Amino acid sequence: MPSAARPGPTSLDWLPQATVFVSSFCIMVIELVAGRVISRHLGSSLYTWTSVIGVVLAGIAAGNYAGGRIADRRRAAPTLAILFLAAAASCVAVTVLNHVIGQWVFLWSLPWSVRVGTHVAIVFLVPSVILGMISPVAAKMALDQGRETGRTIGGVYAWGVAGSLVGTFLTGFWLIAAFGTAVVIWSVGAVLVVMGILFAGAGRIAAIAVPLFVVVGLLGTGPWSWARDLGARIALREVRDESVLYQDESQYSHIRVYRVSESPDQRNLHLDKLLHSSIVMERPSDLQYGYERIYAGVTRRLAGGRDSLNTLTIGGGGYVFPRFLQSEWPRGRTEVVEIDPAVTRAAIAAFGLPADHGLLIRHADGRAFVERLGEAQRRGEGLTPYDFIYLDVFDDYSVPYQLTTLEFLRRIEALLAEDGAYMMNLIDVFREGRLLGAMIATLKTVFPHVVVFNEGVPAPRQPDVRNTFILVATKRPAELDGLIAGYDRRYGLSRLRSEDLADLERSRGGRSLTDDWAPVENLLAPVVKGASREIAANVLAGRAATAQRAGRSARALRNAERALTFVPDHPRAHRVLGTLRLSSGDFGRAVSHLEIVVRAQPQDAGTRNSLGVALLRNGRVDEALEQFTEAVRLDPDHEMARENLRKLSEATRSRSGRDGSR
Repeated sequence: MPSAARPGPTSLDWLPQATVFVSSFCIMVIELVAGRVISRHLGSSLYTWTSVIGVVLAGIAAGNYAGGRIADRRRAAPTLAILFLAAAASCVAVTVLNHVIGQWVFLWSLPWSVRVGTHVAIVFLVPSVILGMISPVAAKMALDQGRETGRTIGGVYAWGVAGSLVGTFLTGFWLIAAFGTAVVIWSVGAVLVVMGILFAGAGRIAAIAVPLFVVVGLLGTGPWSWARDLGARIALREVRDESVLYQDESQYSHIRVYRVSESPDQRNLHLDKLLHSSIVMERPSDLQYGYERIYAGVTRRLAGGRDSLNTLTIGGGGYVFPRFLQSEWPRGRTEVVEIDPAVTRAAIAAFGLPADHGLLIRHADGRAFVERLGEAQRRGEGLTPYDFIYLDVFDDYSVPYQLTTLEFLRRIEALLAEDGAYMMNLIDVFREGRLLGAMIATLKTVFPHVVVFNEGVPAPRQPDVRNTFILVATKRPAELDGLIAGYDRRYGLSRLRSEDLADLERSRGGRSLTDDWAPVENLLAPVVKGASREIAANVLAGRAATAQRAGRSARALRNAERALTFVPDHPRAHRVLGTLRLSSGDFGRAVSHLEIVVRAQPQDAGTRNSLGVALLRNGRVDEALEQFTEAVRLDPDHEMARENLRKLSEATRSRSGRDGSR
C-alpha cells in the first residue's frame, strides 16, 4: 500500500518549540530568583540553594507527569491558555507568600533544613508544577502535526534546554542586577499572561485577565505612594520601612542600610538577611562589633609605636574597620578586597564612606585576588609584605570554603611580613567546635603560633552558646597576654587556653581543610541547627522591644514570653520582661529576669543599674549597692547609675550614722 502522505509544513510548525522555549525560560528565571527572594528571610547558603533546586525539580517532575495525562485528554490550545494564565497567577502569589511566610515565627522551631525546605516548597512548588505541565502539552501539539516522532520530541527537548540556558544566563548576569527580583518576577508574570492570551484568543478570558494583571502589577511595582501603600496592605510588596535609608540589589546580595537611631545616628548594613556592619555616623572610629574591637586591640598591641602600616582586609562590608585603620595610621596603606561593587556604592551613599576615601579598594573575589598576588610574587615583582591581613567574610550560615583551606593560608603566609599577623573571625558553638577545631588545625599547619579570643564570658563557660571567635596567626611569638587586662571593661575579653585549643583540634581529628576537602556546611551544621530557634527568639524579642518603646506593654509582654519558649535564657527577652515588671511594680519577678541578663551579659552597665533598682525596691539594699557600684565601674559615664549610687550611698551612710548615735 502506498504510504500516507504527510502534511506539509505550515506557518505554525514552530509554535510548540516556541512554547517550550518560553516555559523553560520562565522556569529557570523563577529558580534563580527563588534563591535571591528567600535569602532575605533565610540567608544564602548550601541549604537554601539545595532546597530551591530540589523543590523546582520536584515541581517540574510532577508537572511533567500531570501535563502528560492532560495532553492525552484535552485540546492543546485551550489547555495551554489555562496553564499559562495559572502560571502567571502563581508568580504573583510568589511575592505574596514570601512576604507572609517570612513572618511565620513558628517555622523557626523546625530543624534548619526542614525550615528552609518548607518555606521554599510553599512559595515555589506550585509555580514549578504548573510550568512543568506545559512541555508535555506542547510536545503533544507537535506530534499532532504529523512529523516524525523522534525528531519532533528531540526538537521540543532541545528548544526547552535552549530556553533554560537563556533564562539562566540572562537572569544571573543581567536581569536581577539591572531590575531587581520584584520587577523580574512581575515581568515573568507578564510574559506568561501574554502567552495565555495568545492561546486563548480574544474573548472573555482576555477581557478579564489583562486588566486584572495590569491593576495587580501596578500595585506590586508602581512607584506611586498609593500603589506602594495599597500593595503592601495586600502583601504584593514589602511594607515600607521608614528606617531603610538605602537599598539595592546586585548579583551577590540584597543590600539595605537601616537607621537604628537618630541620636546618635547609628546605622546597620544588611546583606540579604544578615547584619554585616554597624556604625555611629558621628563616631566612625567607635567600633560597634566585638570582633572589630578585638582586631583593633591586637593590631595596636602588635604594631607597637609604628606610625605606618600596610594592611589588607578581605571583605569590605560597610568599610568600618578599614576606615578605623586609616584613621589610626593615616600614613599607612589600607587595601580592601570587596567582591561586590554595589556594596561599595552603598557604603558611599549611606554608610559614611567618603567618595574620596583614600582606601585602595579592589573589586574581586578574595581568593582570586590573593592568587594573583602570589603569582606576581613568584614572578619576582617587588611586593611589599603586609603587616596585617584581616579576613571578614564569614557568617554563621555561609562560609566561602575557598577561604578556609590550607592552600589559601599558604598564600596568605607568603604575603605576610615576618612580624605580621593574620586575623579571621568565625562563628561556632564551643561544645561542638567543628569548624573552629578544623580552622585551628589548618592554621597551625601553616603558622607556628595561633591564639583564639572571644569577647565577653569565656566560651568554655557557655559551651552551648553561639559565639564569635577571633583567630590570630603569626610567624613569630606574639605577646598578647596584656591585651586582656587593658581591654574595654564594658565588653571584657577572653582567650582560649592552650589545652582548649588542643582539645578542639584533637576532637576534630586534627585534619586540615584543603581545596579537595573542606565540608564547611557540614561543620557548621550544629551552629545552623541551633540558630533557627535563636533567630525566632531574636525576632520575637525584637518585636517586644519595639512594642515596649511604642508604649504597647501588653504586646511587648506577649512577644517576650513567646521568645522564651524558643530560648529560655534569651537575654533581650528577659531584659524586656524585667523592665516591664519593674515599671508595673512586680519587683520580685523583675529581679529574676534581670539577674538572668546580668549572668549572660555581665558587662552591661544599664541592666545592672535596672537590677539595682529592682533589688532596692525589694529591700535588698546591700545587693542593690553592689549592682550600682559595678555599673559605674563598667561605665563611669552612666549618669543614672552614678546618681543611684550617690543617693543610695548617702542614704546608707545617713542610716549608719543614726544607728551609731543610738
